Amino acid sequence: MAALEQTLATLRAAVEGGLTKTLEEAKGSDIHFAGLADFHQAVAHAVLGGGKRVRPCLTLLCAQACGMKDPAHNLDALRAALAIELLHCYTLVHDDLPAMDNDTERRGRPSVWAKFGEANAILVGDYLQALSFKTLPTVSGKPLAAILAKGAVDVVSGQVADIAAAAAPSVCDAIHLLYVDSNKTGALFKAACGLGACVAGADEKTIEAFGSYGMNLGLAFQYVDDLLDADQAKDNAEPSILTLCGGDVKNARIIAEAATTEAIYALMDTNADIEALVAFAESLLDRLA
Repeated sequence: MAALEQTLATLRAAVEGGLTKTLEEAKGSDIHFAGLADFHQAVAHAVLGGGKRVRPCLTLLCAQACGMKDPAHNLDALRAALAIELLHCYTLVHDDLPAMDNDTERRGRPSVWAKFGEANAILVGDYLQALSFKTLPTVSGKPLAAILAKGAVDVVSGQVADIAAAAAPSVCDAIHLLYVDSNKTGALFKAACGLGACVAGADEKTIEAFGSYGMNLGLAFQYVDDLLDADQAKDNAEPSILTLCGGDVKNARIIAEAATTEAIYALMDTNADIEALVAFAESLLDRLA
């Protein structure tokens, strides 16, 4: 596990540097016009405000598993990783809006709308989604844009279903919650892993297997988060895996473990070097220790 942590630290450093450079290059001479300097501060606030960088690290780990050497220093792989993180940051900015979750804090700091206003937050989200696709590399014959676009579409569907569940918790049965978690969380994990395999030149079957790994990993990630936020969930009655388990933490943990097992199993028929990906999946459950 120590080796994994060292690898992840290296990948996170590459992602952080890449994000900073991407935002600097994207703003160009915009800062000389009224209002745009503050806007780009809001963009930086949204993207460079911390976070585990789970999704871009997964992209790089999957590229490495599929045979790419040193993906953190491969421009196409790094750009794919940055694209998924920019897309993720967009979803967080819009999630926090008053019309959505109405959160005034994100990662221990004011959320974008709370600090820079609702209009700027909406535009920051729009900007980051567009910048995500602009950052994504174009590799001949590889469906990178289609993979990212599928993730972007699905995460919106998940948010719509999540809003419906929050407004009427009684409608949130197991099928509804699985739809929310699969689309709102699982979809970007699936895209992150699919992008990594794709940019490394994997075949369609392998890309599909890595996408399945990502989807199930995303579900496990969400279930673990639900368990870690158990007290908060009780306070706001937000539907989660715990509500479906009647508050039974042991049963909820079994479901999280099952999703992790499914993630690992999805990789078993590939020729990839999956050791780091197995360790990564298991590390998510370790957060419950």
